[in-house]
Amino acid sequence: MTIAGPSSKGVRTSRGFSLIEALIAMVVLLLAVLAMLSVVPFGFTNVQTNSIDVQAVAVAQQALDDEHNALLHALPMPAATTVPIDPGQSYLAGANQNSNYGSFTVTPDGCSSVQLIGSLLSGVNTYSCTATVAWTESGAARQVTVQSYVTK
Repeated sequence: MTIAGPSSKGVRTSRGFSLIEALIAMVVLLLAVLAMLSVVPFGFTNVQTNSIDVQAVAVAQQALDDEHNALLHALPMPAATTVPIDPGQSYLAGANQNSNYGSFTVTPDGCSSVQLIGSLLSGVNTYSCTATVAWTESGAARQVTVQSYVTK
């Protein structure tokens, strides 16, 4: 009876990873982790930008409400004004407040009379009210306009 041993050519089969294969896998993993980490600052920037946009819409809505109130109660229309931007807490500095984000410039239009032809409100006094909020963000001028109709 013959016992099978290593081949006569000296070829040996081994299982597992070589050191080179493990090193290549670690480099690929490192590149994947670095790519994921580069998304974090992009996300923080977008959150800050969206926060300022939401503040601008809220300020414009408040100005629009002031216009509605002035129109309905025969008060003087609100004038253009500025409102400081609330920068919130810094992502990097923890509890420190951000500063010097500037101000919103709020410009109400004073509610102009409009004729709504062909609608149920065609015989009613209807007014179009608009409030525009402008600001500068990262060197670029930005603005939000909110409009609504008021019947009196």
